[in-house]
Amino acid sequence: MKKKLITILAVCLACVLLLSACASHGKTLIKAGKQEISVNVFQLYLSRMKGALAQAGNAVTDANYWNTYISTDHTTTADFYTSQVLEGLKHIAAAMIMYEEYGLSLSDAVEDEIDAWIEKLIESDGEGSKATLNSILAAYGANVTVLRDAAMIEAKLSQLKEYLYGQGGNLIADTALEEYYKSTYYRGYQMQIANYYYDHEKDVNDIAIRYTDDTYKKVAYLSQSAIDALDEAERAKYVTVDNTGAYLEKYGEKYGDKILLYRDGETEVVAYDKENGVIHYSLDSKGEYIIKQYTEAEMQARYERAKQIAAECVGDEAKFLKYATEVSDNSDFNSTYAPNGMYFSVGSYTADTVFGTFSAELAKLEVGGTSVLASDSGYYILMRAELDTGAWQKEANSRWFTTLRGFTLEYMLQQKTATYLDRVSVDEELLKTVDITTVSSNIRY
Repeated sequence: MKKKLITILAVCLACVLLLSACASHGKTLIKAGKQEISVNVFQLYLSRMKGALAQAGNAVTDANYWNTYISTDHTTTADFYTSQVLEGLKHIAAAMIMYEEYGLSLSDAVEDEIDAWIEKLIESDGEGSKATLNSILAAYGANVTVLRDAAMIEAKLSQLKEYLYGQGGNLIADTALEEYYKSTYYRGYQMQIANYYYDHEKDVNDIAIRYTDDTYKKVAYLSQSAIDALDEAERAKYVTVDNTGAYLEKYGEKYGDKILLYRDGETEVVAYDKENGVIHYSLDSKGEYIIKQYTEAEMQARYERAKQIAAECVGDEAKFLKYATEVSDNSDFNSTYAPNGMYFSVGSYTADTVFGTFSAELAKLEVGGTSVLASDSGYYILMRAELDTGAWQKEANSRWFTTLRGFTLEYMLQQKTATYLDRVSVDEELLKTVDITTVSSNIRY
């Protein structure tokens, strides 16, 4: 019954999505040289954009989302994304002119691969029936023929990219990658002030005790070599005292005969080896870590502390990194995944991810600027840092630059296709008959 209802809905949509027949290429919307791109290919691309927006958490089924004005010139959300897709398709059309001028053509093998892919979709999604698959594709303004047309265009585009820039962009030199990196990327650091913690043993100052190993019998103090590496003023803050009298009463015998302390003004705390020392976590009966939530009052205090740290660190990267090591509840993230910071470019991550949030916030900051973000897991303190030359070449930063070469390639191609746009024509009257609201959300085709 469900399948029947879906088919009926798709057929109804097909009546209003400009498909005149199941085998139709559709009316031509864009012309570029010998290449014609139908209004139905445009709709297919619109449905993909709508699917991407849905995956990012946008309310694509709510008319108010599309009717909202996003600028003072009365541009709606629907207008904006429809024009974005159109502009992208115009650049693809311009690339097809270049494809012709370079004398490129698809091999029989590539066309056979596309046809085999279509046949596989007919078998899997259409249950062996082209008509059934067409009824599904109709919701996206497409049919099997339109899907093939789009695949052919994309195959040509892929071939053109390889012709111009080499396989995987290997003809793009380091100088071009560095130029794109410096002009589009931004770098930043983070630290977390979490609203939860793994229950663990603490000292009288409410600081996690660090041990030399998992026997939890001997306290791990900061090494002398680590202290010697500090400047003179900072080294002077580390003092060793005999563990007798008030100290023995306060800390206990496990701290040994001598206790290494850190004194700064009225602050006097044990100088634990926070990098190498082991924390004694509490486990439940199943051997799993016990998680505890901070109280509302404690979280308010932690928020005030986060704001204080953010204010102190403006323009002072060294201080931020020191706090990130000493205070952050996810300091291991920095040391393991972002030893030189996080690197973002527009579009690197979708908005519904924590990295997407970090990316958007860092883009708003000036170099040296800080901010505090609320999240489901507490608070994050962010700092934007100056870009470092050749960061993308360092192995320690590799996770942040997996898309750099691809982004650079796309940017370079866009610069070339821009010079051909005056040879691309659009049927403006036909364009008026369709926008992103007339198609369904598509993440499959």
